[in-house]
Amino acid sequence: MARVAVFHPGTQHSHETALAFQRAGQLAWYATEIFYDPDRFPYRLIAVLPPALKEQAIAEFRRRHHPQLDPALVRTLGVWEWIERASMRMGLRGVEHYANEWGNRRFAARVGAMAVRDGIDCLWGCDTSSLNAFRIAKPHGICCVLEQTIGHPRVWNRILTEERERTPADFDRYPRPYPEADLARVDAEIALADHVACGSAFVKSTMIDRGVAAEKVTVIPYGVGAAQFTPAASVRANGGLRLLFVGHFGLRKGAWYLLQALARLKHLPGVTLTIVGKQTVDARYTAPIASMLRPMSHVPRDRMPAIYQQADVVVLPTLFEGSSVATYEALAAGMPVITTPNAGSIVRDGVDGFIVPVRDVEALTQRIEHLYGDVTFRLAMAAQARTRALEFPWERYQQSAVRLVDGIGRVPEAATA
Repeated sequence: MARVAVFHPGTQHSHETALAFQRAGQLAWYATEIFYDPDRFPYRLIAVLPPALKEQAIAEFRRRHHPQLDPALVRTLGVWEWIERASMRMGLRGVEHYANEWGNRRFAARVGAMAVRDGIDCLWGCDTSSLNAFRIAKPHGICCVLEQTIGHPRVWNRILTEERERTPADFDRYPRPYPEADLARVDAEIALADHVACGSAFVKSTMIDRGVAAEKVTVIPYGVGAAQFTPAASVRANGGLRLLFVGHFGLRKGAWYLLQALARLKHLPGVTLTIVGKQTVDARYTAPIASMLRPMSHVPRDRMPAIYQQADVVVLPTLFEGSSVATYEALAAGMPVITTPNAGSIVRDGVDGFIVPVRDVEALTQRIEHLYGDVTFRLAMAAQARTRALEFPWERYQQSAVRLVDGIGRVPEAATA
């Protein structure tokens, strides 16, 4: 039986990956930079905070905790993630980028050394934070699995270049192309990986587009906690259409096209868009439909189930993703999802939502208007959405991850375990 170590300097869904191998009896350790434990320093200091700050801090740190992960198997390394999170909140983008880049390198190097020291059979890491670990581990015969959580960065650079030609220069200045030095590290990381796991066919297609062999990439869809994200107790059958957007509202996720679609729907009474997440669109582009928008910049994770229940449809006309977790959560909450193929979702077109082509304002407008005008159809989609989400518990992802590692021939004993 292979001994597997999982690592991620942040979180994403790495807790679920670690739990997969813990449940299989294969987890040697899970390494990260922040893992909340109220009985350990510095988290014990939260107890002395004023009540309001204490509640806020606990809500934030719960995102860095999984109650089913054995704390004895968790290794916390370094402080760079703390610096990155703090600088991001303060808008210090230069510091944020530095902390992310150099923090990931130092973190990965420590992980690689630990893997060699502990005689690990397989390392499972995530994109942009695994290169140094793989460089150290590979010469010692350690199998390396890379989880690519978003499309290939070189494909993003191409899409961003196209978007800069399509949109005004001041629409959203936030996105930047990956520098060639970073892209070279991405290519080296992928080349070192024995296998690549990813959450969607879209991500796999971008890898193949950049020359990665198809047989080296396995699609493992993500999961959702269907007990946490549930449909509203009562269904609102009339009174407009409450759209919901979850994520960074900007160029990458299709904000330019969504704003155009909403402008075409201004004549429909009761159409609103709640935006949950960071916004980097210049105000003059949202001003024409400001009366339709309900911005919410930062919402604690434990409030998100209620946010979904207060909406009718999730809309995500994204240009570039991995496998949008928000789409899984929306389906679990019994909501139709309007998105694009590039979202990497599990949405079935015409069944539990709509898949529209990227950059297609006309198609996006029509699908929103359809769900506005046909409530019976929308409610039928909502029922199908919940059913679809139930097919993708996190346990399904976990079992697939274990099967992948057990099937990689280079892992000692994996083929016969």
